[in-house]
Amino acid sequence: MRTLVKFLGLLLLICFVFACEVEDAIVEEVSDKPENVDELISAKGPWSRQFTDNFNSNGNLNKWERTHNRADYNSSRCTYRNWNSEIASLDGRSCLRLQAYKSGDDSYESGHVKSNFDFHPGRNEEYRLTARIKLIAREGNNYKGFAETYGAWPAFWTVNERSNTWPTRGEIDIMEGYSFGNSARFASNLFYGENYLQNQLGTNAERGYSVGEGWHTYQQRWINRNGSVTVQIYVDGNRVANYTNSVDNDLKLENFKDHNIVFNLNVGSDTGIFNNSRINIFWNTYMYVDYVRLDKRSI
Repeated sequence: MRTLVKFLGLLLLICFVFACEVEDAIVEEVSDKPENVDELISAKGPWSRQFTDNFNSNGNLNKWERTHNRADYNSSRCTYRNWNSEIASLDGRSCLRLQAYKSGDDSYESGHVKSNFDFHPGRNEEYRLTARIKLIAREGNNYKGFAETYGAWPAFWTVNERSNTWPTRGEIDIMEGYSFGNSARFASNLFYGENYLQNQLGTNAERGYSVGEGWHTYQQRWINRNGSVTVQIYVDGNRVANYTNSVDNDLKLENFKDHNIVFNLNVGSDTGIFNNSRINIFWNTYMYVDYVRLDKRSI
């Protein structure tokens, strides 16, 4: 009887020691993982819609200011009229339509809109701006590809459009298209300067990319992580540009702020991009926008 008790005591001692070793091993394994449970889930918050327009057929453009009786920034040949920015249909979709056409021997009229909403990311915030766009032309009852035109210059961009401070609050061009008659060029770009009307970057921030005819989705990601600002441009889900201050010694992305959303369809150029004597936009050239959406999240 005493021998059995000793044996049972020894057995219990061995089990106790083994259990302690296993517990120590478990504690060591857990201690290597993050202590903050949020880190196990996500370092970013959910997206929150800030601005949207689906340009429904029964809607209006009250979220936008339609520019009227003003020449384009880069072409004295193109004047914007408010009636050239309207709700119209293409490919079974209700869209914003900007249209351009010849209005004189060497002059053109077109459309330009800017949002009544402005934005920029605060510290540890990210904005995502997305628009679906199609560029097309028409001659009589026949549609033409955008690349068949010459001298058309559509753009989707953000800038502080409410004050005469350009480019001290920066400019972000998400999409700029240039048509050259059977060819076209597309690019994103940044502009910045510390004094009014003085861009310090030249074209150092321009990033070209390829886009075919048809509908395409263009997106800007504007990120402020602990005061370090990054701008990324995506086309159809593929990143085509990544901007930080290292792009140019004169770039200060932390000073970009209070941007409006802008769509416009310019014609011609005063700076030699086009040979204005060759401009051909057929009967009409159009920029259709299926939708625009702006989302924000914490990071």
